Amino acid sequence: MADECTVRKAVRADCKDIWEMFLQLQAIENIPPEQAKLSKETLQRDGFDCSPPLFHCIVAESGGVAIGYALYSYQYSAYEGGLEMRVSNLFVKEVYRCKGVGKLLFEALIEKAKQQKTVGIEWMVLNWNRTAIKFYENFGAQDLTITEKVHAFRISLSE
Repeated sequence: MADECTVRKAVRADCKDIWEMFLQLQAIENIPPEQAKLSKETLQRDGFDCSPPLFHCIVAESGGVAIGYALYSYQYSAYEGGLEMRVSNLFVKEVYRCKGVGKLLFEALIEKAKQQKTVGIEWMVLNWNRTAIKFYENFGAQDLTITEKVHAFRISLSE
């Protein structure tokens, strides 16, 4: 499957597909659709209508159909002393999982991070998602909850 798949930079026209895959990701994470704060319009505005964009996105496609995506941004890491990539979502449609598509997406992210001369890549994984944890460990990723003894916190300022 991976050999039939291409990864490319997302364009504005991809927002509908990205949003639909985002809703599938929320379902996996047991978040009801009505709690989705992200919309197609928000994706278009924040990723394609503002300069600089608030996020970047790559899409995996096969036969012209979007089958996965990765949404990311950059932030400064005072701890590392440089720019780092922050991955918000990496998602592959269920029927295409375990076929190398996620690997292609993640490898593309690593390459983009290297091109930007970042100090690293960070993301979060739900603690029950053992498949995802193993996937990232296969790339040499470290679980910071264990190695750095840190926990992620958030204060939501949106309604």
